[in-house]
Amino acid sequence: MQAELTVREFHQRFQTNLKLSFLSGQVGLDRVLHTSPHEDGHDNLADYLNAIRPTTIVIIGQRESAYLESLSDEQRRRLLEGLLHNHVCIVILSHKATMTHRDIKLLTRASIAVFRSELKDPLLLDNLRYFMGQTLAQKSIEHGVFIDVFSVGIFITGESGVGKSELGLSLVARGHRLIADDVTEFSHFAPGVIDGTHPGLSNEFMEVRGLGILNVRAMFGSNALRRNKHLDMIFNMVHFTEQNRHHFDRLGTERRTRNILGVDIPELTLPVAPGRNMAILVEAAARNHILNKNGYNAAEDFIEQQQRAIHANSQG
Repeated sequence: MQAELTVREFHQRFQTNLKLSFLSGQVGLDRVLHTSPHEDGHDNLADYLNAIRPTTIVIIGQRESAYLESLSDEQRRRLLEGLLHNHVCIVILSHKATMTHRDIKLLTRASIAVFRSELKDPLLLDNLRYFMGQTLAQKSIEHGVFIDVFSVGIFITGESGVGKSELGLSLVARGHRLIADDVTEFSHFAPGVIDGTHPGLSNEFMEVRGLGILNVRAMFGSNALRRNKHLDMIFNMVHFTEQNRHHFDRLGTERRTRNILGVDIPELTLPVAPGRNMAILVEAAARNHILNKNGYNAAEDFIEQQQRAIHANSQG
């Protein structure tokens, strides 16, 4: 799901954080801000003034302001008119940038809103890209428990009643941090990066069958909660039965993934059976994930040692 944002909503949401005020009339407020990658892979959402590759939101800083002032009236008019045909919706002047009233009127007539920001050039661009990236990122709602285990973002899924919340509670009790229970909102935060958060106002409540609603903050303290985390692994919990007993990977050589918002995320299937300590299994998997990222694979190491032993025995 691709989020949309109008110019009106942009002003309402970010006027405080970006310290915005109108320089133009309140025009083009219903225009929808959009973002799509250029052929070279660069995003076209926000950047400094660029006549060759204009962005949806154009920032005019001190350097761009000085460049405009160096142009003749006719050159400046042609440059600004070129912006009108490239889906530019907003122009923002940084705290010391200037623009003539004639130029502002030209943009206003084309329904391009012109703002003044009190932020300095680099801070304005960085904050703008951050807030807009969060707002317009592709999003997906998934059912499951999202938890931070040893700084590894783990999403626990499975059919209803399999024990997802109970496992999440066990991990929180062992010192790990809850991001979301039952429902998690994932967003395509950056290339190859999926970020997850709780879609509601608060992530401090958990529902556990037999206990009801629990307040994690009241029980374990604020450190037991985390607002968001990048998604690193998915654990799919399934009931262990005679029918599926041979379906599970015993060596860890299989590499399964699940695609979320166009990114393949490593997925493990955890069989649920009496006597299995699921919290310890998740912790072990998180530690193993860290080892894998650092270049070590236990399954490959085991197989290599077995092969060396077989070779040594055959030589003897």
